[in-house]
Amino acid sequence: MKPWKAVSLILFALVAAAAVYGIILVRRGFSALATPSAIEVFAATTARKIAVPSSYRQLRNPIVPSTENIRGGMEHFSYHCSECHSNDGGGQTVFGKGLYPKPPDLRAAGTQNKSDGELYYTIENGVRLSGMPAFHGTQRGTAPEQPYRVKET
Repeated sequence: MKPWKAVSLILFALVAAAAVYGIILVRRGFSALATPSAIEVFAATTARKIAVPSSYRQLRNPIVPSTENIRGGMEHFSYHCSECHSNDGGGQTVFGKGLYPKPPDLRAAGTQNKSDGELYYTIENGVRLSGMPAFHGTQRGTAPEQPYRVKET
């Protein structure tokens, strides 16, 4: 078989598979209650990995871990992140259960193994087509009604 025919056949098969998957997706609906398919999980995780610029992967947290800074970080997380991710990081909240795709389990190895820079990039820029907003340019270090300071050294 000639190479251009083989390539054409492969492309046709891919287009046909995508069309069948699209029809199945449309017929089942776009409910946020559904569990993402393996294809969607693979596509989303691959896209997230590719989306983080390599320059961010080497970044390290400039805030020195101390009792006060950890407490401040926990308060900040509780005020700003726990509505979707829950205080334990598992994402089993009213908002978390209603999102599609679901918020990642922050306790899982896939998240725990991310570098400081990868986590920073995700928080700063958000994730398109998910419930994760971009926090770039927002006021940092304050709770809704009770400001506190995180010491930067």
